[in-house]
Amino acid sequence: MRRFLLTALLFFTACGTSTGSGGTNLDISPKPGLWQGQDLSFRLVGGKITDLTLAPHACTGAQSCNGSISGALAGEWPSTTYFKATPTAGTVSGSFYSNTNIAGTLQVSTGPCCTVIAAWTAVWVGDDDAGISGDASTVDGGGTNDSSAGGSTWNGASFGTIHPGPSRSDPSPAAHSCFTTDQQQAVDLLNDFRNAVGAPVVDGDCALAKASKAHADFYVGHIAQYNKSGLSPHNEDETYGAGFTGVNFWDRDSTAGFTGQPSGEVIAFIGTPGPALQGWIDTVYHRLPLLSPTTQLIGYGAKKSGGTATDVIDTSARNALKTDPVIVWPWPGQTNVASSWNGLEGPTPPSPPGGFPSGPVITAQFWKTTPISAHELTDENGTAVAHTWLDQKTDANLKNLAPETVALYANKPLSAGTYSVKLTTTAGDVLAWRFSVGQ
Repeated sequence: MRRFLLTALLFFTACGTSTGSGGTNLDISPKPGLWQGQDLSFRLVGGKITDLTLAPHACTGAQSCNGSISGALAGEWPSTTYFKATPTAGTVSGSFYSNTNIAGTLQVSTGPCCTVIAAWTAVWVGDDDAGISGDASTVDGGGTNDSSAGGSTWNGASFGTIHPGPSRSDPSPAAHSCFTTDQQQAVDLLNDFRNAVGAPVVDGDCALAKASKAHADFYVGHIAQYNKSGLSPHNEDETYGAGFTGVNFWDRDSTAGFTGQPSGEVIAFIGTPGPALQGWIDTVYHRLPLLSPTTQLIGYGAKKSGGTATDVIDTSARNALKTDPVIVWPWPGQTNVASSWNGLEGPTPPSPPGGFPSGPVITAQFWKTTPISAHELTDENGTAVAHTWLDQKTDANLKNLAPETVALYANKPLSAGTYSVKLTTTAGDVLAWRFSVGQ
């Protein structure tokens, strides 16, 4: 698996949605830092609203307009308990109705084609960028929650001074006529995972799906040559014969007609979307592009023949934004988390001292590389659990693939119970959450 390449993507065409409502309280003091919601995210720094970012919205408008809206709205606007932003071709207004909650309306146009009109809400989730730490006194080793500091976003299961982005309930995009049943199922199942962790949904792409399917067919059709030569499953060799569409995934995506920026590829050897996705999500490295907020488009293809099977997902992603949510797995409050992981992944992650199996893989994906000064894994009695720690300094694979991510796993499989993770950044911010194994 290669480092997933990122490129900017910003376009405006959209239609209206409706979420939430709220009032104004003149006695409140909105918390500085990062605020996130399903429709809109922003930063509040020095009494000013910056980094206004719209989540994707689909649109079918006048003049047979079809498209979507997403991306950052340039500008900076003063704020007290109320603000009104005036980005190009639109307005965004909001009223804080508690220290950690806001509601408002937005309208953004693209000329005569389409306009997005929506009510929106957002919650404060802290700040891991500017050293704005929130209320550090609200964190303790046992997982005490301060709901006023954003913890209510995860029903108390996130209890640090910064929080993962709120979980979502966005519908998966409509099925594409070019997709087979299993290709659409892969998109829908992945979006279930992304909603659970707070990442925006992805859309399927016909060209990426065509490329993924063609590569799955090629690999299975030439498995004897792959086994003999040791060629990476991510590559193709034209001399193998029929079905060659490109040496690398970006070549194959281009051959299939994809005109965007290919960003990555993951491969499994199951041949069914559900188990393949779960297998990727269970790993250290392969879950990262699938759960990343920057991933926008995917294509899935599978092939089974005899005793050989493979699954392929190709992805396309944008550049990271300051308003991207922190993504953690397991997510705060998740139950029935697997007790162990077998370590089967290529590239192979560092082994715990006693070898695999380990505890389940725990990851935190930030929008940029974020140094961690302390990391803790504790059981429900507050007892420290020995674990293997991975970051860009301790793991060359993470440095190459996703330096903004940190990971850990217990050195041995976990017993049933509730566990807490606490990561302290060098800026003094704390990302802390709990999950349950086997219950």
